[in-house]
Amino acid sequence: MNKEMQYDELVALTYECVLDEGAWVRLLASLASATGRAHSTILFWNSKTGEMPRIDVGHCPIDAVAAYNTYYATLDPCRNFMAPRRAGHWYHDVEEFGARRIAGDQFYQDFMRPYGMGGISCIKLYELDNRGAYLSLLSAINAAVPGQEQQQLLQRLSRHLVMAGRLFEHVQQLELGIGKRDLLLNQHRTPLWLVDAQGQLFFCNHAAEQHLREPAFPLYLRQNQLLARQSASVLRAMIQVAGGKQGPARAGWLRLSDNGCRELLITPVNAETRFNLPFQKPLVMVALLENRPRMQLLVDLFRLTSAEIRLAELIAQGLPPEECAARLGISINTVRTQLRSLFRKTETERQVELVGLFARLGA
Repeated sequence: MNKEMQYDELVALTYECVLDEGAWVRLLASLASATGRAHSTILFWNSKTGEMPRIDVGHCPIDAVAAYNTYYATLDPCRNFMAPRRAGHWYHDVEEFGARRIAGDQFYQDFMRPYGMGGISCIKLYELDNRGAYLSLLSAINAAVPGQEQQQLLQRLSRHLVMAGRLFEHVQQLELGIGKRDLLLNQHRTPLWLVDAQGQLFFCNHAAEQHLREPAFPLYLRQNQLLARQSASVLRAMIQVAGGKQGPARAGWLRLSDNGCRELLITPVNAETRFNLPFQKPLVMVALLENRPRMQLLVDLFRLTSAEIRLAELIAQGLPPEECAARLGISINTVRTQLRSLFRKTETERQVELVGLFARLGA
């Protein structure tokens, strides 16, 4: 695989993590392999409360995760470098902590070496209310130092990792993260269906039941199978993908072809998920998002103004700045000013990157 194909695959996998929590494990494994590392982790830490960092997802020995979380986090010198660091900036221990200090440090001698781990590279994905998420890559002990191309790959991926981390946390805050709370409570206002990979219904809450009673509602049940009046084949295929019938289970979005701004979030539910325990099999959650266009997620996340929203909607269609100016009835200079603001807020540099971001997020 050439370098550009590898980069594109890593970027695509990075954005899968926004809606698919399980994709983080695949991303960690792929990142470690592509950058000459042996292990990788994601940990959470509130630097202001005195709470110790805790590994939440790891592509590394399980006993090492347990040892770190129970004791060795208190010795980790990485904390001193990461607390004041801005999101998106890599820390490399050999460069900043130094080989001589590493050789005499208790954390490296008592924890890293016994578990076969060498150098650390770490990036802050985001920080919200002083609680941050950090992605770490760890070399094997005595392994060759990652080369320049591998370090450059990390640098190219930085903004995508940060953006995916922020979007993931944003979606969790919107109560779409099935791993953080039981979304299938009947009092939840979001209409929810729990189906298997064939679309057979296992559960739906009161809000979903009320919608199914509406004669013109885009979804309906036939022989206990959840179907769509239009885009039936698309819904069926997306449920099969989320159910793991066509390879690794993946989440997706489907815009309903009715007059409302309504979309379906279709996402895998692991057999071990708390609210799935009664069924003990991989299932699929279908959630109806009403009157919340996908662009609104970008608006909330990047704090876009109304003028920037109007321009972003045209940019997402691939229109050049001159045509955007004509459609919006403003000068080309105003468009360029707003475009620069969009680049700054979304941490992109060119229009093709901005369009690519919108495309990946389905805006």
